[in-house]
Amino acid sequence: MKFRILSLLFLCFILIFMGCRYPIAKQEDLESDTLFLEVSNSSATECNAEGIRLSKSIQLDQAESVWDKCVQTNPNEVAVHLNRLRFYFLLDEFELLKEKITKEAPSRSSVTYTNILKELEIRLRNDERVVVLDALSRVKGWELYSYEELANYYLQTGNYVYAEGYFNQILELVPFHENALYGMADIQVQKGNWYSLLDYAKSLEVASKKNKDFHFYFLKANYELGRYEEALKWAESATVSEKTQIGFLEIWRDTLLVLKDFPRWDGLLPYYRKAVEKGYSVPESVFFPTLSKEGKDVRKASRTGRS
Repeated sequence: MKFRILSLLFLCFILIFMGCRYPIAKQEDLESDTLFLEVSNSSATECNAEGIRLSKSIQLDQAESVWDKCVQTNPNEVAVHLNRLRFYFLLDEFELLKEKITKEAPSRSSVTYTNILKELEIRLRNDERVVVLDALSRVKGWELYSYEELANYYLQTGNYVYAEGYFNQILELVPFHENALYGMADIQVQKGNWYSLLDYAKSLEVASKKNKDFHFYFLKANYELGRYEEALKWAESATVSEKTQIGFLEIWRDTLLVLKDFPRWDGLLPYYRKAVEKGYSVPESVFFPTLSKEGKDVRKASRTGRS
């Protein structure tokens, strides 16, 4: 036991002496990375080049010092910020970077950080953008914007747990935030939570000012809950933009098929044809199963014996 303690103390001493604060396992990532940006004709040219050189030669403590100083002396140089971000990102030192950004506390009107986020989006460096947004969410003035960007990102990537968490944080700040309510409604559709979907749809009916395309949620929830007459009312009262969406038309069609043996399609056909004009390629005889004789025969057979 005494020998083990001495060995650990000796190892700690060696690591401190060598200045190894970061995992050397990341060495290959740093050496081969191609996303560090050069800077020319700027006061940051020299320190930026030095930061890149030290990073790629794995002189990590020195590189950290150079990047921090370079950012401090050139606070508006987007490329330097992106390079410092890349340095910490490759080392998996996310929290350390977030602490630095939070301490620097850029104002919400910061053109530099607006451009940093834009550059990361353009360059498809989405994971790094998430790190920056998470840091900015801790800075006064950036909270709502950061939560919304993060929520939308996770919604688009299918991470509904994270998306729901950020949308809820938005709704805590702004209870009837329109985009957050739409986001939460979309998540309930994906999760099949039909009663919750109705609750968010009702909130959207009250809160929506710009986007009135909330009828789909009422239609979907009522259809899934077996409230077909109610679903039909919401389908018929929907906006034109909703009625030309195939997902909406499919549920509207299915609602009519449940309610009637051979429903009339007059109300749907104009919107279906608009969807076809936009590129939808399923033929009418397939989309509307009772338009053809074959479809009617299949429909009749499938309904035989219905109570």
